[in-house]
Amino acid sequence: MDSQIILEMKHIDKAFPGVQALNDVSLSIKKGEVHGLCGENGAGKSTLLKIATGLYSKDSGNIFIDGEEADIRSVESARKYGIHVVPQEIQILRDLTVAENIFLGSQPTTKLGLIDWEKMFSLANNVKQGLGRHAQSLNVKSKAGDLSMGSWQLIEIMRALIDENIKVLAFDEPTSSLSDDEAESLFELINDLRSQGVAIIYVSHRLKEIFSICDVVTVLKDGEYVDTKKISETTSDELVSMMIGRGINFFGEPKDRSYIKDEIMLKAENFSCGHHYQDVSLELRKGEIVGLYGLVGAGRTEFVRGLFAADKKDSGTLYLKNQKVNIRDPREANKLGMGFVTENRREEGLMLNASLTWNLSMPNLAEVLNKFDILMLNKEKAYADQGISLFDVKTSGREMLAVGLSGGNQQKVVLSKWVMANCDILIVDEPTRGIDVGAKVEVYDALKKLAKEGKSILMVSSELPEILGVSDRIIVMCEGRVTGNLENIDLTEEDVIKYAFDTHFDTLEESGYGE
Repeated sequence: MDSQIILEMKHIDKAFPGVQALNDVSLSIKKGEVHGLCGENGAGKSTLLKIATGLYSKDSGNIFIDGEEADIRSVESARKYGIHVVPQEIQILRDLTVAENIFLGSQPTTKLGLIDWEKMFSLANNVKQGLGRHAQSLNVKSKAGDLSMGSWQLIEIMRALIDENIKVLAFDEPTSSLSDDEAESLFELINDLRSQGVAIIYVSHRLKEIFSICDVVTVLKDGEYVDTKKISETTSDELVSMMIGRGINFFGEPKDRSYIKDEIMLKAENFSCGHHYQDVSLELRKGEIVGLYGLVGAGRTEFVRGLFAADKKDSGTLYLKNQKVNIRDPREANKLGMGFVTENRREEGLMLNASLTWNLSMPNLAEVLNKFDILMLNKEKAYADQGISLFDVKTSGREMLAVGLSGGNQQKVVLSKWVMANCDILIVDEPTRGIDVGAKVEVYDALKKLAKEGKSILMVSSELPEILGVSDRIIVMCEGRVTGNLENIDLTEEDVIKYAFDTHFDTLEESGYGE
């Protein structure tokens, strides 16, 4: 065995009811190496990580750490071997402080057995220093529930860094909620860890990141090993071909604006909510896809949640089809023809312990009830099957629990349920977060198809190529305010990004806002 190999997984098998998640998969990670792991959702990436970190037990195969066979049966045993993971699905206790979340289950104590608060806050601040300048504004005494998704991601990373004996650190889609600057800080941190001899497993659907930070990359497909390549000896086209077996065109044909009508489907005036967003106004026309862009903390998610009445706003007026409305809760918003694909699918987009049938039919029960409001089981089954096939959800069947799906397939179910509900206005918050390259194309095609059918779509995204590739018009926010309203004609990333950084010049006039 190569003395530089710190983690070796040989001939790993793992099956779930009706699904062979891993079939004879082997993987070797070297000290001081950043090893990318790519593949479509359902390819087995997360399952492999969960076996390495003790969340799942393998059915067969062997795991070696520093050449010695490791008996990993739990998260605790994996950590004893120095193996940690920063998960894709953020796990935060909102009522606790940042420091308490970091040291959850391992809080320093006094001689009396009480939490040593001063020491815990001091240690948390020490960990924070390693995350670069973008983490310095994070107050370790703040309540986690008051912070953004980006800050929650930083907390997850800090949890792993409290172990001084880290040998292997796995990142599962770590930048999905981070701004470009925060991602750069993360890459600097990864490079520091690499220089210290820590082995890094880096799972991402963003090929640009794979080529930017990784030394080598392994591709999985349908639970099987495909190949391992040095980054310097491969291309993004080759990786995509290995992942999905074909070439790919992310955004399809050039935009066709002929289906955009003058009818205003949604008009928001002067929406405000504390420090989250102030005086936000926008219009959404029939058949139009409007992209809402901004860096983490810009207030995009808070604003769209206010539109859908998922969160309360302080002020603002909303018009749907030129009629002033006062929406008090999401159910009322749905009745008025609005749908909302939430950013946090696990907590707000799905009932994890319910079947796919129930998750898909719940928002549109009228479609599966008869005139006496009795559930028609055969119609409900057909409805669920249609929703599953819409985005090719990889599942053992409609009665499978949502919790058993991979992250990307969970997102597909959330998208399907709202598309099936035939909403006139669809708000989608980070619709491709955690979704593989093949599924992204399906999502983009579905959004464009819905727009051509006359639906109006407001899309929040942190990915500029996605915003530019899908949107007809782009609204940019910075520090809670609208700084740009741009027709997406021959725009470049530079044209958009400048509005995301500065609210101290007259961008509204430059961009034609309000015309």
